[in-house]
Amino acid sequence: MGKRTSQTITPMHPRPRRRRRSLTGIAVRVLTAMAAILALGFLAAGWYFAGEIEAGALRPPEAGPPVREWSVAGSGQNVSLLASETTDQAGERGRSGLWWDGGYAQSTDLVRSEDTADGWLDVRSLEPDAPGPPEGVDVKVDFYHWRGTPEDVGFDYETVRYSSDVGTFPAWFIDGTSDTWAIVVHGKGGTPEEALRIIPILAERGYPILVINYRNDVGQPRDPSGHHTYGVTDWRDVAAAVRYANENGATRHILVGYSYAGSMIASYLTQSPLRNFTTAAILDAPVLSFSDTVDFRASNTNLPLLPFDVPQVLTNFSKWIASWRFDIDWEASDYLEHTNRIHTPLLIFHGSEDASVPLSTSRDMADLRPDLVTLVENDAGHTRSWNIDPDGYAAAIDRFLDSVE
Repeated sequence: MGKRTSQTITPMHPRPRRRRRSLTGIAVRVLTAMAAILALGFLAAGWYFAGEIEAGALRPPEAGPPVREWSVAGSGQNVSLLASETTDQAGERGRSGLWWDGGYAQSTDLVRSEDTADGWLDVRSLEPDAPGPPEGVDVKVDFYHWRGTPEDVGFDYETVRYSSDVGTFPAWFIDGTSDTWAIVVHGKGGTPEEALRIIPILAERGYPILVINYRNDVGQPRDPSGHHTYGVTDWRDVAAAVRYANENGATRHILVGYSYAGSMIASYLTQSPLRNFTTAAILDAPVLSFSDTVDFRASNTNLPLLPFDVPQVLTNFSKWIASWRFDIDWEASDYLEHTNRIHTPLLIFHGSEDASVPLSTSRDMADLRPDLVTLVENDAGHTRSWNIDPDGYAAAIDRFLDSVE
């Protein structure tokens, strides 16, 4: 018989089946990744816009040449100005100046404004017999309307100096016959030349006039924070100017402030021991709430690469980041929250075409303190109320001051 051989049979195991990923699991992973990307994007956007707040609203200006956004396309009694890119000056009505290298001319008004194939075209009329800019030069449309010193609007003056807690500042002084002084404060990034429009109105009433520089102006002492503080610290410069006036014969004061200076004056009126010397304040497009102003500007700012404006939730997040990056006290610079501490009559001018500071904050101030606030609304751009109606502006000031003196 043949030899039997044994054969070992290896049992067969079934091949494990690959598990099919569930659609739910895939969706969770995708959504998680998308949420992480969105969160990182939101954080990056908040950080970016916090930096924009610092650059645009907090950082003191540096000296530099005037920005000339317009080119003269045709010159004569009516000057044709062409802007190759969109500018917030396009279509701004009212009196203005035209400023070019070697020249300056006053314009009486905007004749027409239109979008052309070559860019935005504004046509402005010149004062009679005013020498206009030559064709082809670049100009700045200047809503101060005058450049120079009080002598350029017909008033003798001297430069004096007053001292605050951060240093000493120059100021223009125009003498008068009254013991009530007018103290004028220009806006952020501006110069005392902003006051040249109102000096004749105040001088006509006999007020001595003090037009001040203050901390963070170009060439002047800086705030210790290195930033504009919207009245939180720089109200002390207003108080120092009031002390200077007191030491030189003033018994009462009228404060005048443009835009950012509205914060300084509102802050002064809520906390300075000297505020009882102030009988009235005139504010032109004032920043009465820094927080609301940031919200307003953001609501009119397009998101990069996207066809819609910055949403409020992102603005709030950006402000939160900015508060600890740049030490911003939003509540301290919201003077609508402190109106119960203001006891001075206020005349406020504000235009519905203001793209920088919301008209709503001036309306809120008038609603909160109807016993003190006289609000003059118009359709002007930012601090342009005089420019669109100089006579009406002067008449409103005279009526107001007659009522409080």
